[in-house]
Order: sequence, then C-alpha cells, then structure tokens
Amino acid sequence: MRRLIAILILTAATTASAEASVRSFSQPMVSGSAVSDCLADGRSCGKPAADLFCKKEGYAEAILFARDRVAKASALDGDRRCVGETCEAFTRIKCYSPTDGDQASAE
Repeated sequence: MRRLIAILILTAATTASAEASVRSFSQPMVSGSAVSDCLADGRSCGKPAADLFCKKEGYAEAILFARDRVAKASALDGDRRCVGETCEAFTRIKCYSPTDGDQASAE
C-alpha cells in the first residue's frame, strides 16, 4: 500500500511584486539512495530533514514535501541507512528562498 504523507505549505506574507526562488526536486537522492525522511538521530523527521536537503541545495527551507515507503534510504547528515519494509524517503521536496527584498523587509 502506497501512502503519501505530510504535505507542508508555507504561507508567507510577501509583497505582490516580490519574486522568490523556488525549485522542486523529484525523487531526491543521496549517495545513490533515496533521501530518508529522518535525520541521523532518527527523531528529526519530516520538515527538519526536508529543510536540511534544501539548505544543502542552496535554499532557505522546504515549503512542501511528500514521502513514501522505499526499499532503502540514507540520512543526509550521517551514516544512518534504512533497508527494508519500514523505510520512508522523500518523493518530492519543494525548496524556497526569499528574494533580497523579502529578506530586508523581514529584518
């Protein structure tokens, strides 16, 4: 049974003319494996792991992600690997960075 878990949408107040940098990653990989939905500590799952992926790709944070069961997955921040029926990995991550104007107005 396939399951789709945790879609997170960022709601941020921005000016109408502001443009943000957004990119979607489908089936993100690390070291030849799917990106685990948990960090190496095994407790920081979902948004913290998606945020780290985005930061490694040069973005500020994740604004949307989806995950599903996979045969194997690797954590982004360590040697933690999962193999078997209980592994979950990201199937999609959407990353976001505000424009310079957005950052200045947030300060």
